[in-house]
Amino acid sequence: MALPVKKVTAVQAVVESLKERIRNGEFGPQARLPSETVLLEEYEVSRLTLREAIARLAALGIIRVRHGKGAYVSDTISISALDDVLIPLFPQYDAGRMNDLVEARTLIESEIAGKIAESRTDEQIEYLNHQLDCSGEILNDPDLFAEQDYNFHFALVRLSENQFFIAMYQALYSQIRAFLTQYAKSIEDRKAAMEKHRPILDAIADENVELARSLAREHAGMCASFVKNRQ
Repeated sequence: MALPVKKVTAVQAVVESLKERIRNGEFGPQARLPSETVLLEEYEVSRLTLREAIARLAALGIIRVRHGKGAYVSDTISISALDDVLIPLFPQYDAGRMNDLVEARTLIESEIAGKIAESRTDEQIEYLNHQLDCSGEILNDPDLFAEQDYNFHFALVRLSENQFFIAMYQALYSQIRAFLTQYAKSIEDRKAAMEKHRPILDAIADENVELARSLAREHAGMCASFVKNRQ
């Protein structure tokens, strides 16, 4: 039995067209989109259709509408827009894609650890130490443990102050957490597992850039082994 295919609406067609024009650089960050009059002429759609398309782009965070001034391309990374791009990957349902996710985290987190080690502050070390504190409740609950584990890694990402990495990790939250929950359910000593982050933190505290990088890469490698063993 053939499944019904929903036709693309005029609104969605305008949304996709404007997204493509932004992606291709026709309208860069902070650039003003053509006026409503111009866009109506270009797309030959109704005013209602165009306004709905603009509203959808604004909801995605791709553009910002300034009352009385027009629509402008956002100059910040939208988590919802990035999540929209990443959704088709669905790594939690595909072992190959999960390997890709682990590899990406390995490359990114190792460099982040090295970067933080270059100029860490005492406040940052204290902040990271706090992320490793686990109560008995957390250690006994795979979901809570996964959340705490994610928080440590996300804390490193936040300290990198790289807005793309921060947005990417927020967009990948459900994917990474799904992996960490499965990992948490498979290990007997969660306290020991959490303490495996400690050498990375110590290397950062000692401002040992290469060691921090190497240990973060090694830690991610353990995650890669876990994925491989589950295939």
